[in-house]
Amino acid sequence: MTAQRDDPEAGLKSESWITHGSLVGATWRLALPMIATGLLHNSFSLVDLYFVGRLGPAAISAVTISGIAVSILLMLGLGITIGCTTLVSQAIGAENRDRASMITVQGLLMAAVMSLVTASAFPFASSCLKILGASPEVVKAGTPYLQVSLIGSVTMYMSITFAAVLRGAGDAVTPLKIIGLGNLINIALDPILIFGWIGIPALGVTGSAVATVIARFVATVLLAKVFFVDGHEHFHLHVRDLKPHGKTIREMLRIGVFGSGQMLTRSLSALAMVSIVAMFGTVPVAAYGIGMRMWMAVLMPSMGFGNAAMTLVGQNLGAHKPERSARAAWFATGMCAAVAMVVGIAFILFAEPLVAVFTSQREVVSIGSNLLFWLGVTMPFFAFSLVLGRAMNGAGDTFWPMLTTAAAMLVVRVPLAYCLANAWGSPTGVWVALAASNVLQGVLFVFAFWWGRWKKIGKKHVALADLTVS
Repeated sequence: MTAQRDDPEAGLKSESWITHGSLVGATWRLALPMIATGLLHNSFSLVDLYFVGRLGPAAISAVTISGIAVSILLMLGLGITIGCTTLVSQAIGAENRDRASMITVQGLLMAAVMSLVTASAFPFASSCLKILGASPEVVKAGTPYLQVSLIGSVTMYMSITFAAVLRGAGDAVTPLKIIGLGNLINIALDPILIFGWIGIPALGVTGSAVATVIARFVATVLLAKVFFVDGHEHFHLHVRDLKPHGKTIREMLRIGVFGSGQMLTRSLSALAMVSIVAMFGTVPVAAYGIGMRMWMAVLMPSMGFGNAAMTLVGQNLGAHKPERSARAAWFATGMCAAVAMVVGIAFILFAEPLVAVFTSQREVVSIGSNLLFWLGVTMPFFAFSLVLGRAMNGAGDTFWPMLTTAAAMLVVRVPLAYCLANAWGSPTGVWVALAASNVLQGVLFVFAFWWGRWKKIGKKHVALADLTVS
């Protein structure tokens, strides 16, 4: 199916820096391109927001609420990418390329199935927006945007799955290059399709969704070419390989189901929070949408460090180096917290001009800058939770990260936000609840990682990675 293991050193030559040598150097070597890739991924939504923001608060709200609806559906399936990265990294660490390729194929098949499930929500787009509390004008603008996003979800699933596999193998550069190209395409198409430049009919809010789907389609095709046509150092797949392997799928699902649960918890929390904010009208929802998009943009460094920790933990466990795995995770967490602190200070000092980039509405700027302040003061704590959570995922432990996230977000954040919002009569209560739950979540993840249950789970998966796929 792919490159064989005739040379046991073949899988190690280019990636030995992950399981040997300086952990600081390995962390930066993985994290930097992953940070850049994450920023490019998120810039799809930021570019959309920048151009859509010229259409007014209702358009911003449409993109915000539609984005939450899409994320809930996507998160149900994106846990498979955690299973892909975890098992591929452990297989590469164990020098078992056949197993890594088998996992890749199963990940792609599962992504295809999930994209069909997501697309099936197409007829219910307007109902989804109404359930989320969207006003009639937001429903009108957001329905076609959401429908295009649902139909085009296959490009999201496939591109993220390909990138997750490459991350697990230690290749963070290839996704960076391809997603960078996709981002340029999105930037070029957004104003053309939204405002109707060069003779093309203006599609308004819907145009931003069309541009994103086209850009992600190009990226998906190029990533598929790497695996199926050009051949990769660790993977060279063929169409004939695309057949299900029940045992591998079950193993991925055992890891991925709780990974999906963790992502779904975040999405449900976001859904509840935007519903609470919506009690105060369209303007606060627009401010919340801008704040959350910016929050996600600056969280990409955290995600980059987290994905680096995931690969480091997985490959070092696969190479039977659990203590090096633990040190790698703590190194990545410390580096990420330092970066997050700098970004948080920038949020606090420059909140108003940052929000003003996306809207000229004074009230939106005022409310949004208040949100950025509260997010800024808790940035390092969220870095703890994100990086250590991904590190535990690298061992195959997704249950405790899901449980910890649910405790902080659903048990504490949402009820506290509702109580404070009603008690204060202001969305500031929601912002304070966000900050408090971020602190709690960071503390809980530090304890969970220190507890060390993830090492025992990792050993079970590594035992399978040591076996040759039959």
